[in-house]
Amino acid sequence: MRNSLPNELDDAPKRRRRVCSAAAPTEAAKALGYAEEDGCVVGPDKYRFRLLTLPSGRSERFLYVMCRSGNLEKTVGFYKDFLGMVDVEVPSGIPSKPKTAAVSYTSEMHPHGLEPVLLVWYEDGVAPKPTPWEGRHALGYPGNIHHAFVRYKKEFPDKIMHDEKTGGPISLQEKLGTLFIFIARDYDGYEMCYVSRETMLPAVVEAATNYDGKALDFDTRAKRIAAIEKAGREVEELLKSNPVVLFSKEWCPFCRKAKDALSSIDAKYLVKELENADKKPNVEDPMSFQEYLAAKTNAGKSVPKGFIKGEFIGGGDDIVELNKRGVAVGAAAKKEAPAGQDGHFFYNGKLVAEAEWKACEV
Repeated sequence: MRNSLPNELDDAPKRRRRVCSAAAPTEAAKALGYAEEDGCVVGPDKYRFRLLTLPSGRSERFLYVMCRSGNLEKTVGFYKDFLGMVDVEVPSGIPSKPKTAAVSYTSEMHPHGLEPVLLVWYEDGVAPKPTPWEGRHALGYPGNIHHAFVRYKKEFPDKIMHDEKTGGPISLQEKLGTLFIFIARDYDGYEMCYVSRETMLPAVVEAATNYDGKALDFDTRAKRIAAIEKAGREVEELLKSNPVVLFSKEWCPFCRKAKDALSSIDAKYLVKELENADKKPNVEDPMSFQEYLAAKTNAGKSVPKGFIKGEFIGGGDDIVELNKRGVAVGAAAKKEAPAGQDGHFFYNGKLVAEAEWKACEV
C-alpha cells in the first residue's frame, strides 16, 4: 500500500514558499483538478501527497515515503541488514498508526551530501497485498553494495525478478553512464527496482527538467488501464479454471512450437488464441492481454506464455524443455477443465474433437 508522499507546495513560481495550513491540500487539489482525502492531495494515479512545511535550508522536497508492513521488526531488519540503511527518527505529523519505524541512508552516503528521503513503515495488523498495478519502488543505492544482491538471491531466490543470473545487478550502458539494476520483491512483497544512484540521479534530473505534465492524456491512459484490468480478470479466471493454459497467437511460429510440445502429452489443456491465422484479433484487445501478462510474469509482452496450476512456466523454448519432463505437465493437466471454443484436445499427439478425446479416455 502506498500511503503518503509528502511535499512542500509551491504552485506559483513568483510566490514565496508558504507554510501549509489546513486549507492547503484542498486549495492545491482544486487548483490541479485532483481530489483531496484526509489532508492529502490524491493524484491521477491515486498516489497520496501530504503537504508539509519545507524546513529552512532543506533542498530535498520530499521527506518520506510511507508503506504498510506485515511484520515491522522483520521489514526494518531486512532494509538494514541487506541494504545498509540505518534507523532514523519517525518524522512528526505523520498519520497515527499502531506501530511505526523509519529507516534511510545517511547524508554521508548521498553522492552530493543532500538530505535523505525516509522510508517509513507501519504495522496495523493487516498484511500488505501488492498488485502488479501498484508499480515498483525505485530505490537508489550506493554503488559499493553490489555484494548485497548476491546474498539477497542466495537467501531469497523466490523474490528475485530480474538480475544478472549470477546474483548481481544487470549493467546497462546509458547516456549518462553505466546503470546497475536489480529487481526483486522485498520482505513484504513490494516490487523494488534497485538502481545505482551515481547514474540514476542525473538521469532523474534530466527527466524532471524535460517533463511536461500537459503532454499527458490521463483520460486515454485511464481507458488503457481499464482495458488491461478487464483482460486481467479474464486471464485470472482462465488460470483459476484450467490446470494448463497457453496464451498464443495462431500465426506465431513460436506459439506453434509450444503447442506441438504440449500436444505430445495425452492431456487436456486450454489455449487462448489472442489472434487468428490472419493476424486478426480473437479477443477484444490482444495487446491488453499481453500487457497484463507482461506485468504478471515480468517476461515481456511476447507470446506464447504457458501456465501450470496458475504458475508461469515460460515461453516456447521453456515449454519444449518442460516437455522432456512431460510427467509433471501431464499430472497437472487434469481432465475436468471446462470445455470451450479455446480448448485443444490431443490424443496420441493428434488434435481431436472434445467428444473424440472423451471417447478415447473411456
